[in-house]
Amino acid sequence: MAPATFGIDLGTTHSCIAYVDEAARPVIAKSAVGEDTTPSVVYFEQPGVALVGTAAKNSALLAPHLVAQLVKRDMGRKNTEFTYHGRRYTPEKISALILRELARAAEENTGHTVRDVVITVPAYFGIAERDATRKAGEIAGLNVLDVLDEPVAAALHHHALDSSPQTRHVLVYDLGGGTFDTTVIRVSGDDIQVVCTDGDGELGGANWDERIVDHLLAAFREAHPNLDPSADEQAMQAFAERAEEVKKALSATMSRNVALRVGGAAVTVPFTRQQFEDLTADLLDRTLAITGRAIETARRKGVEHFDEVLLAGGMTRMPAVAARLKQRFGLDARLSEPDLAVAKGAALFALIRQAKNVRGDARQLGITAVDAMAKKRVATVVPRAFGVKALDPRDPLALTDPLRARQMVAHLLQANTELPADTGPYPFQTAIDNQRMAEIEVWEQAGPTASEELADNTKVGHGMLTGIPARPAGCRIEITFYMSETGALTVHAKELEGGNDVRFDLAIGGMDHKAVAKARTDIAGHQVSG
Repeated sequence: MAPATFGIDLGTTHSCIAYVDEAARPVIAKSAVGEDTTPSVVYFEQPGVALVGTAAKNSALLAPHLVAQLVKRDMGRKNTEFTYHGRRYTPEKISALILRELARAAEENTGHTVRDVVITVPAYFGIAERDATRKAGEIAGLNVLDVLDEPVAAALHHHALDSSPQTRHVLVYDLGGGTFDTTVIRVSGDDIQVVCTDGDGELGGANWDERIVDHLLAAFREAHPNLDPSADEQAMQAFAERAEEVKKALSATMSRNVALRVGGAAVTVPFTRQQFEDLTADLLDRTLAITGRAIETARRKGVEHFDEVLLAGGMTRMPAVAARLKQRFGLDARLSEPDLAVAKGAALFALIRQAKNVRGDARQLGITAVDAMAKKRVATVVPRAFGVKALDPRDPLALTDPLRARQMVAHLLQANTELPADTGPYPFQTAIDNQRMAEIEVWEQAGPTASEELADNTKVGHGMLTGIPARPAGCRIEITFYMSETGALTVHAKELEGGNDVRFDLAIGGMDHKAVAKARTDIAGHQVSG
């Protein structure tokens, strides 16, 4: 059987894995229980024994303190760990357990060995989150060919074999369980080019669930003033389950009764779609504000209209999404496999990567459309602005007392710059007399828009430039950023007086190669099942 490459949508609330069959069609590999998607939930049943997916989600009602979920929101965060049965787990290790189960079930159901994979991430994920996702794949024992933006994967799924020379612009509105982004993509022949992207890594279906839980909790307290379910972890988990159920139901029906029972007390809460939309209107408004920013950015880049609007992510099943996009922007959105399109697109991208390596011998892949896939070119953009920490030259103290002067982030690489990107040299200078070295701190935009305030950015790496001649302040330094097509950032700093320089690839997060290898050994020793 020909080797297969797989695409994995590693989601906040649900994950999915797909591959491309011999007719070049992306196919979902079912979970262990025959479902298209797998809940991104891990239940640590015993030390070294984990359940993943539906079984883990069901166990959350009985032992919520042993269940890990929504870990995608913690990817890339330093010093973040969770403890189960006395063992510590990083978000990368928990994600690796989910990936292991996806791979195990896929192998069992397809007969293919799952080795080479493309894993998707929200378009707005920064360097740390992308690196953490890649490391999670490595910890799971997978060969991660690439980390691909989710909206690009969705667009690729819909336009994979369409090589029309006519240029079209596609807006992808991607609202998943834990993250939101909106991306403008240009499709022209075999070229798929991201024009711009925007998003919020802390906005998704989980926020809608929280609003429903608060509503149900208030209704229960009104009926039973002497009972407080919020103090009962199992009760709150049950409320969360009911909230997710009614959220899904109200996408198809106008009302639903919700039965709640805590400590022998019961209440039935009538809940309508209108109530739901009113409770969460501000959340939807946040997505529309982000979408508006992306549309305006695209307009500045020459995109005047959209030929297609794609809805991705399970939350876009809510009728209010398409209705509000129409009302606010006049856009007619199309809902097509919102839960599966990203994984299928990732599988197609994995085939593109593989096809470029074996092009000229399609028989190696056993897929008749391999030549067409090998011609595809996918280009993305810088997700956020990147810069270096520097003294504010507008602060008078920069000249008289630099150690007390205001510090700021000077952004060299702007968000939505096409990749690969080379900034060219930016001029800086030493701040104090006889300064023999300079630490080059690299900072990444953390807020919705680029800001020079340190509080609005996150430090993501650093390097040391040494050998600066002992001279008065003002010794010239040039700094260049280069970001590759895959989002890897290389920094080059050179002092022009003596010619010394430093070049470094950004070292991300708290896991080096040794830590990844140790985590891989640890996870390999776990018994994992779905």
